Amino acid sequence: MRIGLGYLLQETNTFSPVETHIGDFHPLFGEPLLDQWHGTRTEIGAFLDTLGPTSHTLVPLFAGWAMTAGCMSAANFAELKQSVVDQVVADGPYDALLLALHGSLSAEGTDDCDGAIIEAIRGIVGRDIPIIVTLDLHANMTAKIAGLADAVVGYRTYPHVDMYEVGQAAAELMLRTLDGEVQPVTVMQKLPLIIPAENQQTTHGPVKQVWDTAQAYRQANREILSVSVFAVQPWLDIDEMGCATVAVADADAESARRCVRESAQQLWSFRAKLEAERTDPREAIREALATEGGPVVLGDSSDSPTAGAPGDSAEMVRLLLEEAPDVPSLAWVRDPAAVAAAWKLRPGDSIRTRVGGAFTKDLFRPVEIEGRVRSLSDGRFFFRGEYNKGMLNEMGRTAVIDVGGLSIVVSEEAASGIGTEVFRSQGLEPEYQKMIVVKSANSFRSEYGPFMAKAIMVDTPGISSSNLRSLPYKRVSRPIHPLDEIDDPFAV
Repeated sequence: MRIGLGYLLQETNTFSPVETHIGDFHPLFGEPLLDQWHGTRTEIGAFLDTLGPTSHTLVPLFAGWAMTAGCMSAANFAELKQSVVDQVVADGPYDALLLALHGSLSAEGTDDCDGAIIEAIRGIVGRDIPIIVTLDLHANMTAKIAGLADAVVGYRTYPHVDMYEVGQAAAELMLRTLDGEVQPVTVMQKLPLIIPAENQQTTHGPVKQVWDTAQAYRQANREILSVSVFAVQPWLDIDEMGCATVAVADADAESARRCVRESAQQLWSFRAKLEAERTDPREAIREALATEGGPVVLGDSSDSPTAGAPGDSAEMVRLLLEEAPDVPSLAWVRDPAAVAAAWKLRPGDSIRTRVGGAFTKDLFRPVEIEGRVRSLSDGRFFFRGEYNKGMLNEMGRTAVIDVGGLSIVVSEEAASGIGTEVFRSQGLEPEYQKMIVVKSANSFRSEYGPFMAKAIMVDTPGISSSNLRSLPYKRVSRPIHPLDEIDDPFAV
């Protein structure tokens, strides 16, 4: 049989001032995508590995991944969707489709871009062939996605270290479906609930307990093929927003409904425990200095590029230079103008420039720095840890500027702060620092956890803040917790 494969991921932050463009995905279509994505620890890498040895014919359709940022324009998304449609039409017919999407891609005029893409593909292939979709744990699950996909399989971990395994599970479910062994049906339970990313981890805590409950239900009921808990990324100001639980059952929608309701009720009961704790940033630095050993990660999650923030806050740079100017520390800031100034010099040259506030001018002011250009690079690096292993991150022209004990990585484009490569690719070794400013809410723990002394989440401003009540939501369906006090949604 002919199985079409697609991979298109981006997590939109509707509060971000940085628009997402088609080029940010570096999209590839047809056979050329195999060179970049085969062998990666991603969903599409798993599709290829799992289905490759079978007798089925694999049809690579499209692949692209973009750093989290603001909405796409209506015209840009229309062009992207049309490119996908054209490729699907050109390479058909199909007996099945496996799609890896994020679930939180949004554009002007289209809140649910992932649902719109699935809908467009359904319009081409019809309702009779199976479509199985994988989604990020932070997907905003919608009725459209649940209604158009035969099965939806979500990431099971946060930090996300199981993209490959989720791709494997989806591919194996597809094989069982094509063999006639199962008839998957997907059921969703939506919740009027938004959770700060800092407390969505699945290694421990409330969300793990909900996962355990859902998995226990699955093990006790053989007709349940898959369960997912979508904790949703919080920075989406769109309609039909909120957490969801999902179950895929073998032709038994009622059993799936019982499963999703039970796990959703438990998630709702934990809502008070899901509030994020934040530390005053100056106090966090002092706590780090008083901590034996190191490094201490200072989690600046409010300016996290993987949550859609531009990454242009230098607030922690300012405080480190005031509180611990000679202490070995690392930070990353996005600032094209500061990079341009450094690139006019050579490594070893002195530099005086401003850094920070390049995009979010209403929140951040630049910091005057005077130091030495340590190095210059093209900013290309591959993820080498558990997160997105084998994938490429391009942060544009990059400079490392040393100011006292602080080494600042400054880049033109956004960079993922989840892995250590943002520093190691520039010749900096995180393990030998006292403090590291990491712009990530939770995912950094899979990469820094093995060697960090501790992590302190700092209370800084930003458009990916965990202080959800401070964000200017206008379009989310109300009431919703924690923005509103609401009755038990399961009372009826």
